[in-house]
Amino acid sequence: MILIVEDDQLFRRALATYLVSRGFHTRVVASAEEALASTEWPKVDLVLIDYFLPGMNGIELARTLRARHISHPRLVLMSGYLPSSVYDEAKAASIETVLHKPYDMETLDEKLQTLCEDGEAYGPAN
Repeated sequence: MILIVEDDQLFRRALATYLVSRGFHTRVVASAEEALASTEWPKVDLVLIDYFLPGMNGIELARTLRARHISHPRLVLMSGYLPSSVYDEAKAASIETVLHKPYDMETLDEKLQTLCEDGEAYGPAN
């Protein structure tokens, strides 16, 4: 399952709709706090996290997940603008890649394909 953590309702819906059309199971939340409250972590394979979230930002969410020993899902940070210092912070927080908004769906597909190549359950649902 892919968990989408995005406060922009239109983008959140569009991204979820696209991923479902590609065969992925998705869950969407609007904040880091909602993500942390989820009881579905054992089912989550990948988390698409917006950097600019209300309250806790995307990197703080990644750090909190890892501090809570939620190490399984792969983490992808999404943002339209990031200061260069954030890339080192993202790497230190176990974020595997950064997607720059706006990105086209082909770019998203390429990133997901790269993350799925290890044979884990990150690919489309059967």
